[in-house]
Amino acid sequence: MNKELYFQYQWRYKKKDLKFCPRCGHHFSLEDLHIPNQPQLLCHHCQFVFYLDPKLVVVAVVLNRDKNKVLLLQRDEEPGKGLWAFPGGHVERGHDLFETIINEVKEETGLSVEVNDIINTFSSTEDGLIQLTYEAIADHEEVIVNIESQKGCFFYFDEIPWDELAFPSTEKLLRLYADKNK
Repeated sequence: MNKELYFQYQWRYKKKDLKFCPRCGHHFSLEDLHIPNQPQLLCHHCQFVFYLDPKLVVVAVVLNRDKNKVLLLQRDEEPGKGLWAFPGGHVERGHDLFETIINEVKEETGLSVEVNDIINTFSSTEDGLIQLTYEAIADHEEVIVNIESQKGCFFYFDEIPWDELAFPSTEKLLRLYADKNK
């Protein structure tokens, strides 16, 4: 893996950033096709309309077997470098959601998990992102992080570093669990 390239990758982009048709390589034009003020990328050469879909992300609230601790990872990349968040990642087209979250948790923490139901959804129109959050139960609490994190720890709910959370969605979910565990 090319770490330098990995940490420089910018996943945020807009329609106007895309210049060439992936089918034929000709220039796109940005035009209102059927909905006023919602231009689409159009290739006049091959008649391809490119719809910029939102990016799907899966996240896991990983609990220990007793469900009295939650796993957080201290991020080693932006956004939120140095702050705490849940494990998760982008879903590639054609991949299963459950397999993706199981693989992401394993890759980022070394943990095998049993994935339960979706517990929350979140969308960010600014980032073009849809997040599905699953509850998962870890098989043990020994965390081995990859290059995406500085460290990973299971926290009792009264020990969560509230002032050091990476994302508002992380805090929202943790508050729900912390309230349940009072």
